[in-house]
Amino acid sequence: MGRGLPPREEPGATSLFSRLPPLASAFRRLSFCSPAGFSVSRGAEARAGMLPRRRRARVGPPEAAPSSAARFPGVAIYLAEPRMGRSRRAFLTRLALSKGFRVLDAYSPEVTHVVMEGTSAEEAISWQEHRTPSLPPGCSHPALLDVSWFTESMAAGQPVPVERRHRLEVAVPREELPSPVWMLPYACQRPTPLTHHNASLSEALETLAEAADFDGSKGRHVSFCRAASVLKALPSPVTALSQLQGLPHFGEHSRRVIQELLEHGVCEEVERVRLSERYQTMKLFTQIFGVGVRTADQWYQEGLRTLDDLREQPQRLTKQQKAGLQHYQDLSALILRSEVEALQQVVEAAVGQVLPGATVTLAGGFRR
Repeated sequence: MGRGLPPREEPGATSLFSRLPPLASAFRRLSFCSPAGFSVSRGAEARAGMLPRRRRARVGPPEAAPSSAARFPGVAIYLAEPRMGRSRRAFLTRLALSKGFRVLDAYSPEVTHVVMEGTSAEEAISWQEHRTPSLPPGCSHPALLDVSWFTESMAAGQPVPVERRHRLEVAVPREELPSPVWMLPYACQRPTPLTHHNASLSEALETLAEAADFDGSKGRHVSFCRAASVLKALPSPVTALSQLQGLPHFGEHSRRVIQELLEHGVCEEVERVRLSERYQTMKLFTQIFGVGVRTADQWYQEGLRTLDDLREQPQRLTKQQKAGLQHYQDLSALILRSEVEALQQVVEAAVGQVLPGATVTLAGGFRR
């Protein structure tokens, strides 16, 4: 065959190009079996109007189960949407309905539990205040709850008891919140009483500071200690995070811990640290006279956990550590003021014999 020449056809043969129109026509006349059992072409069927157009089904919002059909008729949940999002709300609604919970689409007097996600206590109170006029007189407000209550209830398959950590209410109304106070920037400039107004808050920060010191994080240790020192010097209890505005040494982490304590009474991070084996072991070992953080960490890495473990290996202890371990209980007990005053008299008598007229003064915590 020469290049560029059309293909030569055999006598009596039919060209492929000549067969294409009949084939296309045949495909257009493809038939199907109708319900009556006879063959009808698709073109005739379409002309007869017997094939309706297929329409896409619309997916509506999940329907709330009636109170009679719900497993827990005394619980009516309303999922607040502002921070949750529409798709997230629809998913949680379907989840709750599958578990037998009753979920209402609209806020009404029937609602017993309002669930919010990513919402602060102040925002929850404001949200409820805007819906108060819609409730009839004498109707109690539903509980404003964090989504953690919802997830725990779904996991349990039934409504779990509402605890303080689940609630989004604040203890003091916003119009009664005290104004921020002014504070000197350095700890040596301000009085720090032994008994102060914010013991629970400062102790939580000191726990995190101690854990940071055990882990060798000096920066976090200093930050938490400074924030705890400021709390001890405040003239009144902290009841709202706004009181910390303008105070020194309160970073984002410390403020988050304080906010969780004010809203729920406990801080999950602090409780997790207090219950951890490492924190408890390091705290025990560092309370022994002559034992520092590095030595305690080394013992922990070697698998030692209790005082009995140390007593079984006296060869690894220094002379000071042996004395500290031997008198651990005595050194850990608080000394009474009467005992200190008795010691003072003994010291004064001895000093008076050597330096007549000298003054002996108690120092340390008893002087403060």
